[in-house]
Amino acid sequence: MQNKIIAANQNFIQSTEFKNNDEYYTLVEINKKIFAIKTKNVLEIVKILELDYPNKMPSCILGIVEYDETPVGVIDLREVFKNERIVYDLSAKIIIIKTEKTIVSIICDKVLDIKKLNKEKIHLLPYQQQTDFYEGLYINEDENVYILNIENVVSYIEKNPNLFEGNNFTGNYIVDDDNSKKILAERKNFLSKVTEDTQVSSPLYDRGVSFIINKIKYYINMASVKEFYKVNNSKFIKIPNTPEYIFGLINIKGDYITVIDIRRFFNTSKTEIKEKSTIIILNSTEYKVGILADEICESMNVNFEEILQNRLNSQEENKMLEFVKDGEIYQVLDVEKLFQDERLTIC
Repeated sequence: MQNKIIAANQNFIQSTEFKNNDEYYTLVEINKKIFAIKTKNVLEIVKILELDYPNKMPSCILGIVEYDETPVGVIDLREVFKNERIVYDLSAKIIIIKTEKTIVSIICDKVLDIKKLNKEKIHLLPYQQQTDFYEGLYINEDENVYILNIENVVSYIEKNPNLFEGNNFTGNYIVDDDNSKKILAERKNFLSKVTEDTQVSSPLYDRGVSFIINKIKYYINMASVKEFYKVNNSKFIKIPNTPEYIFGLINIKGDYITVIDIRRFFNTSKTEIKEKSTIIILNSTEYKVGILADEICESMNVNFEEILQNRLNSQEENKMLEFVKDGEIYQVLDVEKLFQDERLTIC
């Protein structure tokens, strides 16, 4: 499956041409500075996970992550730029990037956004040379965005090994309390299984609709939706001795629908009914189930290749596939997988 992902990204690289010199960039934060990487070169974005540590590594390589059965070094740009190093916590992200010659990765504090930037507005820095770490500077709403030249970074590390002969164990720069170690190991295990988790067929992710739950945007394909029902002042029938995520029963056109509070189902806060609250009634011959959404947003056309090209790594808590479209992050609600969850046997 990873080979399919790489192939999909290669097709994306060949076919992505924007008018007016526009190009998509992934914006990340490192040491309170904003850096931009061409999105077409980003293969994967994952949460920091348990890394491997060969006997000898340059001090700028935080560790090794495996991608497509290939070991990939995780570059700590703080060390490359000779900034003060930090201990990365569980919120850090690893960006896996395809260069002209190889696959590398960097670690960042945050992934901020994916934006379309006009290349004509990328200016050379004073005294900038072709060997510099940056392709230029983009001024975005009074913020300086440094366009990262990852090829030059890799070349600099390879040509200057004497600068990165540190004696410190690089694993010291990742949080290592017992709870964090457990989470990092779980993330590593999940990453090894993510290929199986994302094997979906093209018809499932074609035409769909986006909706919001707890400020998070979701996507569901229309084949999984029977209808939408505005909640307004509808009366819910509470079901005794049921889990908290069972919001209640509601009578819709003579059918009693079990309404699932997805917030509670995903172990977050309880949903409060608001003016735009909507029940998405799921299309199933076995279950009469609806899920509560805070708001329905818009219809979307998203094909399988587009999800693979722009996908982010799923969160381990609910193993949802994520992808980026028009600068927005969406989690894909896979109804078939939802119905397979043992917790829904009560429905």
